[in-house]
Amino acid sequence: MTRTQIDYLAVYRRLPLPVLLITPEYVIEEMNEAYLRVTGRTREDLLGLEVFAAFPDNPSDPGATGVRNMSASFGRVLATGEPDELALQRYDVEVPGSPGVFARRYWCPVNVPVFGSGGRVVLIANCVEEVTDRVRKFVGGMAADAIYAGRA
Repeated sequence: MTRTQIDYLAVYRRLPLPVLLITPEYVIEEMNEAYLRVTGRTREDLLGLEVFAAFPDNPSDPGATGVRNMSASFGRVLATGEPDELALQRYDVEVPGSPGVFARRYWCPVNVPVFGSGGRVVLIANCVEEVTDRVRKFVGGMAADAIYAGRA
């Protein structure tokens, strides 16, 4: 039986889960189409940028913890060589074409090491699920339930 040739880059680019590949220095190396869709960016917008320059904390939110939490997670991946799953994260994203305007976003991120020759981590795969709509529905449903319960 002949083994089928697989274009792994094409597979990666078409995965439905958003994935960003960053170097150990936190420089954006690559991203798939799902990542571009969910962030509203283009490949040219992101390639070669330091990830937190591309996606800074919302300067209007003094309590923002996205950069700190993601940086700590990336550090754990590099130190342990193990995947690191974060709890639900609020990480606002700058609206494309509107400098300084940030949209509230919620994410479920998992950061995974990608090993090179010699077994060292050469990339971190930042795999995210954007769950903003689900959070809004849940919070809205809880508020509606509380209002209804108060009237009963």
